[in-house]
Amino acid sequence: MSRGNKLLKTINQNKPFLAVFSVFLSLLLVVGSTYSWITYSDEQINRNKPNSKKLSAVIDEVFTPNLQWEPGAITEKKLLVKNDGQMPAIVRVSLYEFLAQFELDMTDGIGNGSQKIVKNSSGSDLIMEDVNTWEKGRTYKIKSGKYFTVSDVYKGDKTDPNTAYVYKGIRSVESLKYLNIQFNAADIYDENNKPMSGLQNYWYYSSGYFYYSEVLQPKEKTKQLIQSVTLDKNLPNKYKSSLYQLIPVMDAHDTTKSLIENWKIDSGSYLEEMYRGKVH
Repeated sequence: MSRGNKLLKTINQNKPFLAVFSVFLSLLLVVGSTYSWITYSDEQINRNKPNSKKLSAVIDEVFTPNLQWEPGAITEKKLLVKNDGQMPAIVRVSLYEFLAQFELDMTDGIGNGSQKIVKNSSGSDLIMEDVNTWEKGRTYKIKSGKYFTVSDVYKGDKTDPNTAYVYKGIRSVESLKYLNIQFNAADIYDENNKPMSGLQNYWYYSSGYFYYSEVLQPKEKTKQLIQSVTLDKNLPNKYKSSLYQLIPVMDAHDTTKSLIENWKIDSGSYLEEMYRGKVH
């Protein structure tokens, strides 16, 4: 970390059952079956040295588990960011999606299909909580002597914003078109819908990131970014039993001008104007 600026990155990673906040949802897309929800803590990177004021922010997320999530149903998923440190902070969020599908047994001859069951592990099983294990050809253990085999995987790269969810963008992956994220659109702006002069407390989307417009003082929270997630009512049969994860990644920065360089904000851009006067 360079002198004169402090930077923190929080990723909702794979550490199960440690916290009620900073969570992401993990869903089984099974038509008429049970869905699984898992709670995770966050991973803190670039913490400050002891005996200094702490720069810290957390993803504050609330969701209502829906254990019979049918196509067309809406599942509450409220996501915002809270400054839980001792210093003013500026934050941004990016969203990454992961989807794993399983081989189907189509021997019924009428196209219904169900998950193809194999008796033996591939030797390296997929673990639902850990997207790093989501690989084509791996098996997923249902119970002793019963496994599904992964047929296809889509994985966002949490280190590359080019793979992040594109706000108002066209889904390039067919399977993800059936997962609809409902944003708090009234408080989100972008290049094609810029806020009126003088407006405060909003999100601005640009190139894979949602930037919050204001400096968060300790204990302050952003406006909501996400409200809910919907599974499309026209979900094709071939996607049943698929695994889906939506993982938010949050960056927090202090109010030094190094933010412009560290976040690679272009000179003369709307973002530079938005933060002008808020960094020093």
